[in-house]
Amino acid sequence: MKAIRHNPAAQRGATLYALVVVMTLLAIIIFAGLKISPAYIDNQIISNALNNMKESGELRTMSLRDIRTSISRTMTANGASWGSDSLDQIEENGVDYIQVKYEKRVQMFWNIDAVVKFDYRVQKSDD
Repeated sequence: MKAIRHNPAAQRGATLYALVVVMTLLAIIIFAGLKISPAYIDNQIISNALNNMKESGELRTMSLRDIRTSISRTMTANGASWGSDSLDQIEENGVDYIQVKYEKRVQMFWNIDAVVKFDYRVQKSDD
């Protein structure tokens, strides 16, 4: 029986094929992140605006229309887009909430889209 010779020099590092596959996957992940991140940034602007209104006490006295107008101004000032109909006022167990519920569709490439859903609420007052 012949002994199998082991040549450590021939087994050094990743192959070119493996390197191309890893780099392609990494590029796809980075591309997807860059395409989807503006939707999360826009949502963060809405969330921050609502939380700032709550902390200052304005949210408690504002009507839904005033809240929508204020957030629309904030979004316009930041160059972001949104649908004001995604903001609603709900009451649950005697507590008023401002609910933000919408989805953002982002075209990735050709006919492939990514859908990002946002659904959260902020208590209108701390009472």
